[in-house]
Amino acid sequence: MRALAEWLSGTAPSVAIQSTFWFIRLLQATHLLTAGVVTATGVLIALRVIGWHRADQPFDAVWRRFAPWLAGSLIIMLATGLAQTLGDPVRELTATSYWVKMLLVLGSVAGTLGLVRAGRHTSPADDFSFAAKLMAVGLILCWLALPLLGRMIAYDRAIWGSWSLRT
Repeated sequence: MRALAEWLSGTAPSVAIQSTFWFIRLLQATHLLTAGVVTATGVLIALRVIGWHRADQPFDAVWRRFAPWLAGSLIIMLATGLAQTLGDPVRELTATSYWVKMLLVLGSVAGTLGLVRAGRHTSPADDFSFAAKLMAVGLILCWLALPLLGRMIAYDRAIWGSWSLRT
């Protein structure tokens, strides 16, 4: 992975991103803001499953309200994340936190879509199963961990120790 990252670091797009100070800062700020929106919408959807947010409304109504925010922010977060990875591939691709974050994003999206599938036909009076509520609690923890893992990339070796891919 390191060899690929070092090769990628020397490509023209990577050098262009690395050498434009304001662009990398714009990418980081945009990525952070959309991570906040993704986290908030993911948590609010899961809270509806537990019954702690908008329990008076059908799940489908809550999903329709938050899905565009979640999807749009995920798309922007993906684009800015790819650009940041291209701008500093050695830092990103050799960080354990980066790969854990990628797996957590995929798992959180898949889990949230699983809750959507389970909740499509519930009314405000219907209650989700215990398994769905347990899954929602897990998803809340996963959504909240994503921004933290993003920040941990810079301190990967100090946090992961011998498990860090940078060792």
